[in-house]
Amino acid sequence: MVTLRERNDPLRLMGRRLVLTALAIVVISASWAVWNIYRKESESGRLKVEAQAQLTDLQRRQAQLQADYDTLQTERGMEAALRDQYAMGRQGEGLIVIVEPVVPAPVQATTSIIQWLKDVLSRF
Repeated sequence: MVTLRERNDPLRLMGRRLVLTALAIVVISASWAVWNIYRKESESGRLKVEAQAQLTDLQRRQAQLQADYDTLQTERGMEAALRDQYAMGRQGEGLIVIVEPVVPAPVQATTSIIQWLKDVLSRF
């Protein structure tokens, strides 16, 4: 009977409830901390993937710029760049020959009205 009284002692029951409440608070706090760590880890993984994509893009752009720079260091590359910029030739074109348009001979006016009449009447 003494053990039964000790089990039902109000002070002892209150202590157990306090311990259970404290334990529940610790479990909830630990769960909250684990959840925050999980969220941060998943966000950092997403940011890592984005950063790697940006790095890949920057490396590709750097390689393209280096190739363009190396091309512009040659005489042929400078000529091709100028042709592209001023639209003077097609891609891969080696030689451009500029041909002046043929200028028609100027029409000479007739010397007189009589010459004109002769030309008109000679057709009949």
